[in-house]
Parts: sequence; structure tokens; C-alpha cells
Amino acid sequence: MLFFIDSEEDFNKVFHGGLADYAQKLKQNGDIGHIGFSSHKPDIAAKVVQTGLAEVMMFSINLAFDLCPPDKYILDTLTDGWQKDEFRGLDPQRAALYTLCEQKGIGISVMKTLGAGKLISAEHTPFSKPMSVNQCIHYALSRPSVFSTLVGSQTADEVNESLSYLEAGDTDKDYTPFLGELNNDFAGNCVYCSHCQPCPVDIDIATVNKYLDIARLDKKNIPPSVSSHYRSLKHSGSACIACGSCENRCPFGVPIIKNMTEAAELFEK
Repeated sequence: MLFFIDSEEDFNKVFHGGLADYAQKLKQNGDIGHIGFSSHKPDIAAKVVQTGLAEVMMFSINLAFDLCPPDKYILDTLTDGWQKDEFRGLDPQRAALYTLCEQKGIGISVMKTLGAGKLISAEHTPFSKPMSVNQCIHYALSRPSVFSTLVGSQTADEVNESLSYLEAGDTDKDYTPFLGELNNDFAGNCVYCSHCQPCPVDIDIATVNKYLDIARLDKKNIPPSVSSHYRSLKHSGSACIACGSCENRCPFGVPIIKNMTEAAELFEK
């Protein structure tokens, strides 16, 4: 694991200072099986992903971090606190990083899932009330390419609270109320919350939208793995009957029927 690549200087030390070459040599010799890296800056992380070196990325993801303006270093918020009036919507740079990782087959392991505990603290939360552990975990796991979340625990009760996610219902995991209380422009953007469900023909709408967002990065060169995952869905975009029930339930006005048609055109031609 190549840790804490957060600046151009860090990037240059790794990729022009011999560390990347050393990691590749270790892998070629069978001393290590895989190469990963960690970062907190979406622009630098994307640059690392584009090198093709890493297979796994550790990245700080939670709702408050994703709402911070692009020019803010998110680790500063853990000491300085969040300014709620700065929240304007999901940072497009961070959202693009997640879809880029999915496109490139890079798995994301999430750190700072609870924002160092501040998101579940009544004193430090930027929202009107603390998020629950289940809501924080679910938000992180619903981002593209995320395969795990790391949740710090100091007591057995805290461990059990995190494990309760495995049996939690949709209501307990729902993070959209925290988006709804902000004066942000989420209109038309799917946040994969699944409020659109249930679909009368059982389309997993959030998943179809995830794959569509990845395909939109480069429609002429959709990764075979993404196409394969889409085609493995039991019910795909072409199954949509345009009933509109999903759009009536969507909190953010996503043009779901149009998206299902576009997904079918891109993946099922």
C-alpha cells in the first residue's frame, strides 16, 4: 500500500522517485500480490488511478466530505469543522473519481466513514441532527466501486452497532433526509439512494444508473467488465415500461425513464 498520496509532490516522489518501480518489482517477484494506494484528494487520486499501477484505493468518503467544495481539503474539516453554508451539492470531482475507479476496475476501500466520529456526534455534525452509523455506512457502500468501509470502534458496543448494518432495513439506512434538508441543487442527479424502488418490473434502478454514469465517461470505450455486470442484471433498462412510478418517488427529479432507455441503447445494442 502506497500511503497518503495527497499532493503533486507526493505523486512525484512515488512515480518519479523509484517507489512505484520498487512496488512493481516486488509484485513481479511474488513478494506482494497486489498494489494499492491511499489518498484524500480526488484530483491526485484520479492521477494515480490513470497510471494503471494500483488495483485498490483507500479513500475518505462520507456524505459531508462529498458535499464540501472542491477547493477545500477535507481533512481540514476534521479540525476546523464543516461550514454548512458551503454545501452546494455533491462534489463533481469526487463523484467522477468513483465512477473512474469503477470504469478502471479499481476497488475502493473507504476510510473516515463516520468522519472521525463527527457525523454521528450531536455536537459536531454539520446537519440538523447526527447521522446514524448505518446511514454513514450505507452512503459509503452506495458509491460506485466501493467494496468495503472501515469503521473505527473502541468498545464492543460500537462494534455491535456497526454490525447491526447487516440486518438493518431500508429505513434505518436511508441517508436522503440529510440531502433533503440542504439548499443544494441535486436536481437530475442520481445519488443511488433507491427511493425509486420498488420497480413493478423489478429493475434495480440505482445499479443501472451507476453503470450508465460509468458508460457516459467514454461511450465509445465502455469497459467490458461494466458491460458484463450490466448484462448480468436480471432485469435491465430495456425492461422499463415507462410507468413513471419511480420518477414520482425520486427526491431529486432524475429522468429515470430516459436513463433506462439510454442504458439499453448503450449496453444492449
